[in-house]
Amino acid sequence: MNNVARLLINFAKKHGIKIISDGDLDGIFATALLLIAFKQNGFKIENIKDVVHFPHPRTLKGLKISESILIELPQSKGLIYAGNNLLLDHHPEPPRVEIYSNEKLIERYIVKDARSAASLVYKIFEDLVKLPESALKILNAVDEADNLQYTCEFSKLLHAAYHLHVTEEKMRFMLVEMAFSGKWDKIVDWAKKEGEKYMKLVPKKVRELVSRAEELAPSVVLFTYDSNDQIEKAAITEAMRLLEEKYDIVISLGVLHGKPESARIATMKDIDLIPMFNEIVKEYGKYGVTAGGRKNVGGAQFRQSSISTVEEAKRILKRIIQRVIRARGTD
Repeated sequence: MNNVARLLINFAKKHGIKIISDGDLDGIFATALLLIAFKQNGFKIENIKDVVHFPHPRTLKGLKISESILIELPQSKGLIYAGNNLLLDHHPEPPRVEIYSNEKLIERYIVKDARSAASLVYKIFEDLVKLPESALKILNAVDEADNLQYTCEFSKLLHAAYHLHVTEEKMRFMLVEMAFSGKWDKIVDWAKKEGEKYMKLVPKKVRELVSRAEELAPSVVLFTYDSNDQIEKAAITEAMRLLEEKYDIVISLGVLHGKPESARIATMKDIDLIPMFNEIVKEYGKYGVTAGGRKNVGGAQFRQSSISTVEEAKRILKRIIQRVIRARGTD
């Protein structure tokens, strides 16, 4: 057993199993792999919902966390660390496990070559957890989906199936429970069925979102979508990908009941978005806006802020982007 695996096992022995995870695709499978590793090391897990929580992004600001294993939920997302916590994260790089005492970082362990939170957990426990070929196929698809670099059709189908059900908490627990029970083949079947359904419903909506794009700055575009519309939410990733082929920076702004909820910001170019996220927090954090991410993708949360109109959110994003672009141009 390597030192990082031992660290996680000992933390769970001392504090009990309490996993709080981001609800994206790699967060889901990182959670499942962590539970499998604990089970194979003698922990009894009777009800997954007793030990796992996928908080909605709009609830993160001010959420107090203690004695927990956190997956892709750094303090930059607005959480308050209290007591002892472990963070597993792979962006911004390097992939790592961090130990916190209250809000202070105590130790950091780098895990090389992890392409997602799921492969981060797998690499930690690789010597202890043996997985069938169907599981490895899924983990490869998760890595590819997280990096939007598809080399096989199944990776696209798994990511599409996830996005079709992205608003459903029950989907997240279903996948964790199937993986935990070793039903990897059923996950493959689900991904193919739901991914094909996505292919029938979503392309038209993708074209609609692309048609909504408006220019915020030279080669920077933004489109809005309804956060309550499952099909619109499922279409966001592909709409952004298509726009990224033409523009340097693409932003999708989620709107809930007429108010800005969250923005996803992405680029395929050699542009570092991290200064943009930092500027958003620096200037608008006092109004309740949070932001964070890695070099090529991240976002901002407006839901629990005093920013109440879509136009105001657009102005904020435009102002920050123009400022960062100007600063980049003078480097």
